[in-house]
Amino acid sequence: MAIVPMQKMLICGAIEEKSSVMKTLQRQGSFHLIPLEEERLTAPEVREALSRAEKRAQAAEQALKVLQQYAPSGGGMLASLAGAEDLTPEDWEKRSANTEAAAALAEDLIAKDKQINEANARAARAQVQAEGLAPWKNLGLPLDFTGTESTRAFIGALPGAWTEESIRALLAENCPQLDAYSLELLSGDPSQTPLVLVCLKEDADAAEDALRKKGFARPLITVDKTPEEALNEVKFERASAITEAEELKAAVKAAASRRDELQFLYDDSVLEAERLAAFQNAGESRTAFFLEGYVPKAKAAALQKKLEDKYTVSVILSEPGEDAPVLLENNRLSAPTESVVESYGLPGRGEIDPTTIMSFFYYFLFGMMLSDAGYGLLMVIGCAVALKKFPKMGANMKKMLTMFFWCGVSTTVWGVLFGSFFGDAVDVIAHTFFGVPADKQVLKALWFTPLEEPMRLLIYCFLFGIIHLFVGLGIKGYLMLKEKRIKDFLGGVLGWFLLLTGLILILVPSDMYASIAGAPIPLPAWLQTAAKFLALAGALLLLLFAAWDKKFGLRLALGAYELYGVTGWLSDVLSYSRLLALGLATGVIASVINTMASMMGGGVVGAIIFIIIFLAGHTLNMAINLLGAYVHTNRLQFVEFFGKFYEAGGEAFEPLGTGDTKYYHMEEN
Repeated sequence: MAIVPMQKMLICGAIEEKSSVMKTLQRQGSFHLIPLEEERLTAPEVREALSRAEKRAQAAEQALKVLQQYAPSGGGMLASLAGAEDLTPEDWEKRSANTEAAAALAEDLIAKDKQINEANARAARAQVQAEGLAPWKNLGLPLDFTGTESTRAFIGALPGAWTEESIRALLAENCPQLDAYSLELLSGDPSQTPLVLVCLKEDADAAEDALRKKGFARPLITVDKTPEEALNEVKFERASAITEAEELKAAVKAAASRRDELQFLYDDSVLEAERLAAFQNAGESRTAFFLEGYVPKAKAAALQKKLEDKYTVSVILSEPGEDAPVLLENNRLSAPTESVVESYGLPGRGEIDPTTIMSFFYYFLFGMMLSDAGYGLLMVIGCAVALKKFPKMGANMKKMLTMFFWCGVSTTVWGVLFGSFFGDAVDVIAHTFFGVPADKQVLKALWFTPLEEPMRLLIYCFLFGIIHLFVGLGIKGYLMLKEKRIKDFLGGVLGWFLLLTGLILILVPSDMYASIAGAPIPLPAWLQTAAKFLALAGALLLLLFAAWDKKFGLRLALGAYELYGVTGWLSDVLSYSRLLALGLATGVIASVINTMASMMGGGVVGAIIFIIIFLAGHTLNMAINLLGAYVHTNRLQFVEFFGKFYEAGGEAFEPLGTGDTKYYHMEEN
């Protein structure tokens, strides 16, 4: 449980060596640059170089997406665990000097992707046009034909299925004067009836009105050639577009062998962009530059020597200021949960790193919520195999898998204590397939079975919650005593310890507790009397010292209001009932799955059905309750535990480095 000590470092050197010094700092990965407080104009050449680097990184990333779309690299999620390939600084420099070809390849792939999309769009448009022309393919007239000097032609379709007789009847009913006309029906489908009507110009308006009343509509596509000719052209255009797209896709796939060049281009451009962005926070004159930042104390002297031996620079080390960034350092068991602390906020000035204490409760509570030995063993085995098989995976992924490994260990232990192995799977399998009598329990709980004694589990949930909260309050008291805030300690910590301890001792032998626990816990008379004095003493401390720096009247009023906070403590303790809820949910659902799986009884068919339902059901149950345990364990840390003492607000230690790369990692020299 430690915050890494820092030292402030000031680097001054010749302007010609600025870029080289920055590269060295980046490779070492231990220098946290402090941005300049005053605004300054960045040199145009730096801004332009930064813009170029960012555009190269974006182009490389986009080109890799194009390659992945048309020539997938395979591996899926497991490939993402493999981690970055190591390169020495010398190899990196060699490859970095030859990235122009990769940049040209990226632009070419992006252009080809655009051409593929355009070709696909042309093919899609041609397909739509072909579908629109298909009903008219037997028409021997151009679709834009409207008639001759003395006639009008109507080319279109009526909705629904019509016969020639029904259309003639429609015309006869609505325009009886129409006797000289030509009507031709084309082959259609039940949704519409394509037709061509030619009549004299003087009868055209009446004929058109009659048709429009029934929904007559002209074709969406009108061309100055016959539909068959237009359809052939459209089909040719579609085939050409498809061929062009396939040729372009083949060209993209052929570039898959150069994927590593694009990956290196991306990483190299990201590092260059980071380095150039840092240039903007460096002070400089015409002949010199200076950088100010923080370095972990253990690495400061070595970095100072390296810089002064290699460059014409002066490096000055000094004690850290109030703006020192925070870097956490913990043992192998606690370090994986640092991400939980970081997601809430890093320790502020004067605070301790709560990771070690929090990690114990994190694993403890997570395991209690999931509490199934089968699920726990799957977590342990899965995480252990992944960590062993992919030793170069990213640091954050490694921390997460290690955290779930220890959560799996805790889950397994709780499962053994509660007698849960995929619920009651051992008993169900023994009874169904091995003829064990139904009244005989095969796997017994090492402690007790929550489904049989839920109220007992609830009492323990509250007990563990009180311990969790009291530890948080104790840390708050430690910090107050460390800062010699004695009165704050009396009113903000000791008062609550005495009051809550007294109230708990008063509650334990009461009828209310007996109705919950099933039996009272008798306490000696002297202890019951002492409990009342403890509660009274705690209340007086809160009343007198909760606002000790105020005037006496306001002090008492605020102290009385602080006493009202006992309801908040009650709410916090009740929050730990979620341990019971999630633990029972896991066990109940698992038991229901096992019961459903065994309904077909023994035999081959029953075994097959059992395996299918068992695998599907427990996979879903484990996924849901694993997520629930993760969310609610975090919630208990963030709201209940951290809420008692932790304010956070520290700035993260973010050194110039090579940690933002995806595909390649530069080894430290």
